[in-house]
Amino acid sequence: MTRPLSAFCRADYRALLEDLANRGYRCVDLEGLASGGRVVFCRHDVDLSLNHAAEMAELEHAMGVQATYYVLLSTDMYNLAQVENRNALRRMASLGHTVALHFDATKYAEDRGSLEQAAADECALLETISGSPVTSLSFHRPAAALLGLVGSFAGRAHTYEPRFFSRVAYVSDSNGGWHHGHPLDHVAVRAGEPIQLLTHPIWWMQDEATSAIAAIERFRHNRGEALQRDLARTVKQYGEWLSQIGVD
Repeated sequence: MTRPLSAFCRADYRALLEDLANRGYRCVDLEGLASGGRVVFCRHDVDLSLNHAAEMAELEHAMGVQATYYVLLSTDMYNLAQVENRNALRRMASLGHTVALHFDATKYAEDRGSLEQAAADECALLETISGSPVTSLSFHRPAAALLGLVGSFAGRAHTYEPRFFSRVAYVSDSNGGWHHGHPLDHVAVRAGEPIQLLTHPIWWMQDEATSAIAAIERFRHNRGEALQRDLARTVKQYGEWLSQIGVD
């Protein structure tokens, strides 16, 4: 039995992908997940850090792995309209990865028609920013009504359709741990059946095994420093004050 981990690093992620490949698994897109056999859909929900996602995309490309990155538009964590983030998305797409929408339904009215229109609008905006078509979406912290929703949403496939979710194995590192066991211990993997593998880049892109709390604290600290630098560049008096108190 593989020990369920609660701390991850780059080497762990590489080892997981290598182990799946050694067992005959090949990476597919979302539609390919329904084809059966030893296929894995590598799904990444980018809840917090696009920088970590960009690092993971480079790692996967070096290993010959293609994944799908679901990014948020309605978030305070990152701004896809920033030049560096737009370039990161286009770089990810150029590496062969798929850029898709991570849709936060809590930001909008609850009726189905309004939600689908909002999702369609976000998809259109994401296509403009990323320069590539958005063919699927995942729900951010989905309500019960969205789990197992049959059929497309906003004219696109979604990761919680039964053919991708309840009819295949689903394994997630949500909240920074394999809370239902390590993927390699899953009965579906042992039987060579399809698996939807959801990971969140922020947990994995560290040099040493890092707990979820430590990863979040590092992210918060780095983000605070970046905000301070931006403020110093924008407000001259603030930059001068930082210099006076000895802050670089």
